[in-house]
Amino acid sequence: MKHQFKFNPLATAILTLLCGGSISSYAESTDTVSSSTLNNEQLQAALQETYPGQAFFEQYYIDKSAPEAQQRQSNFSSRYCQGVWVTPIQPHAKPLDPTQTTSTITADYGHYNPQGDSILEGNVVIDQEGRMIRADKITLDKTQTFAKAEGRVQMAQGGLLTQSDQINYNLRSQIGDLNNSYYIAEEQHAHGHADKIARTSATIAVLENATYTTCPPNQSPTWKIQAKRIELNQDTGRGVTRNTKLYIKDTPVLALPYFNFPIDDRRTTGVLSPSFGYTNDGGIQVSVPVYLNLAPNYDATITPRYLGGRGAMLEGEFRYLTEDFGQGMLWGGYLPSDSEYNDEDRKELHFLHNWQINNTLATNLEYNYASDKDYFSDLNSNPNSKTELNLRRAWELNYKNGIPGLKAQLKVEDFQTLDKEVADKDKPYARLPQFLLNYVTGNQQGLEYEFNNDTAYFKKSDNDLTVNSGTRIYNDFAVRYNYRTPWSFMIPEVSVRSINTFSDRANNSGNEDKSVVVPQFTLDTGLTFEKDGKFLQTLSPRAFYAYAPYENQDGYPNFDTTSASISYDQLFNPYRFYGHDRLDDNNFLSLGLSYSLFDPAGLERLKASIGQSYYFEDRRVRLTEEETIDSERRTGPIVSLSSQLSQNFTINANSAWMSGGDNAQRDFQVYYTGNQGNLYNLGYFYRKDIPDRQDRYDQAVASFIQPIQNNWRLMGHVQYDLDNDVAREYLLGVNYESCCWAVSVYGRSYYNDLDNVNDPDVKAKRAIMAELTLKGLGGFNNKLASLLESRVLGFNKINQSWTQR
Repeated sequence: MKHQFKFNPLATAILTLLCGGSISSYAESTDTVSSSTLNNEQLQAALQETYPGQAFFEQYYIDKSAPEAQQRQSNFSSRYCQGVWVTPIQPHAKPLDPTQTTSTITADYGHYNPQGDSILEGNVVIDQEGRMIRADKITLDKTQTFAKAEGRVQMAQGGLLTQSDQINYNLRSQIGDLNNSYYIAEEQHAHGHADKIARTSATIAVLENATYTTCPPNQSPTWKIQAKRIELNQDTGRGVTRNTKLYIKDTPVLALPYFNFPIDDRRTTGVLSPSFGYTNDGGIQVSVPVYLNLAPNYDATITPRYLGGRGAMLEGEFRYLTEDFGQGMLWGGYLPSDSEYNDEDRKELHFLHNWQINNTLATNLEYNYASDKDYFSDLNSNPNSKTELNLRRAWELNYKNGIPGLKAQLKVEDFQTLDKEVADKDKPYARLPQFLLNYVTGNQQGLEYEFNNDTAYFKKSDNDLTVNSGTRIYNDFAVRYNYRTPWSFMIPEVSVRSINTFSDRANNSGNEDKSVVVPQFTLDTGLTFEKDGKFLQTLSPRAFYAYAPYENQDGYPNFDTTSASISYDQLFNPYRFYGHDRLDDNNFLSLGLSYSLFDPAGLERLKASIGQSYYFEDRRVRLTEEETIDSERRTGPIVSLSSQLSQNFTINANSAWMSGGDNAQRDFQVYYTGNQGNLYNLGYFYRKDIPDRQDRYDQAVASFIQPIQNNWRLMGHVQYDLDNDVAREYLLGVNYESCCWAVSVYGRSYYNDLDNVNDPDVKAKRAIMAELTLKGLGGFNNKLASLLESRVLGFNKINQSWTQR
């Protein structure tokens, strides 16, 4: 049988090669043992390689359906790959201090000589918690200073595994080298080879003629990095390579005489991945970000950009973290004399600061500026950026978690309107300041009380307005009783609302004070009937009644209020205005009925809802005196349908009619998500133009993702404006994903969110983008997935099934 030796130093002599440490003396006696030979077939298989190191690597590259691989499925290596790396010591397993733990050593033959070399020979295995070593032979000199391991020496530790022909190590200076070494890094899904790995000190290792790749080991790698010299410094957390080449197959495509990169999670100054692209209005685009690690609590990224049709541009971002006053960031960009934009300077600036003062108080500050409405669509490198008509500038102070049920906010808010053609009267009011308070107390299953206050001073620079500034005080006190059971609910509520305004009339025409108080009663009630059988069926009728008397509010200022659009949920809402400038007059009843059908698997095969409101009085409160009084006695029916036909196939449809029979809005969506990464979406959306309530909208959207062969897939998206007979956006691309590399090529045509597509001078922006990612090394652009995520319903789910199949 195999003999075991339980003592520290001989194991430590080898283990310190990878992680440093010290050794202690061992018993001064001579012991010689021998036993049967271990099965060494795996090591012998290394002689039958089709390329260097293949047999060694394939020992630890397991089919991902195998039980040992299933235990490590969270590992990135399972994506797109047929196999998973499984090394002897799992990642994140930390070894104990070699001077504080006992090693178990087995060998065919052991000889200790205090006057000469001590030897362990024949299938030597050294096991220690968190580490393992295999070798054909280990020799330690009589001074216990020099250790030598020979014959396919394998070392495993925390997801890392190396195999070398020979190891020489000075135990006192903690320097040494490994010759002809293959290595595996399980967590990074990487492997490679080095002619020599030299530890020049306890914290510095140097690799000579080294390679690195994340491609599978069962074939010649698609790409690899080869460097004449790589220096890894644990003190600085940096790696330095010299004379480095990137190979695609056997062809060098990129050479770097010097490159500095991180080897741990410490932030360090350096060049980040560049990006490339082409657009019809900007030409070739190149950006090279430079990261600056200025201090432990603040850093910056400076990004020089070149746009072939516009010129040179500079972007920057500064982030900071204070000890007692929160954190924030400042970012912006500048492009002087844009030749594609009337030689105007283009610029943006943004600032954001957040400070959690204590458990109850938090504050934030936000500032945004852009030189023009086209800046984000023309120059922003983020394809998901949307042009906001009004850029927000605000300071907020928030209170919560102090007094139970109490929340409060104090804020100052203003806006920059980007479109210079927007009239002053259509720009939003500034709030200088605004105070919001909400207090809820009582029993959520019984009697409950709620109080709201919204006090604000509004200001707008427009002397043509009847009111260009003023103070509004809104109060709302409500008492409700929440009665809920598994089969029913009934919630009566009584409230009193008030508005007080103190407005400054334009052109120094004096001040005007107005006040109004309106009581309100609402009753929301419903039942739920269930029928169980092969399918579970539920039927839920609902009734909602609201009453509030009419109080004349003509001539009251409108600071921030709009009318609510039509929807099923709006039937059961007593407020037809968003904002606190009007108090509704109500006397209506809404009836609704919902039906659901669930199959035994829990899929909702059918959900249908229909509802309608009936008015007993005219709605005389208006936003403006020009609006007509709504005297309709009912709304049209509002219908909502959905069906989960299977785990993969879903249909949704909604429609709303007006009392006269005209269709006010309708939409239809059908989407299918397959188990093999395929996805198909189709949707149609229509809204009728209803003055002072909703704008017209008539558009269709479609998207698809279709695997075509192996890891290739086609993907596309289109948004078509039926009113103007123009595609507002379309995208078509091809994508390939493998275990070690990915490539995407796509074309995109789109309009700015604020573009008038009927203007002959407005042209669609077109771009052709290419993205290349070398897994474990970095990528360029990486924007296609971000585009699809924001535009394609279900993309995240289908992309997850594709990457983990």
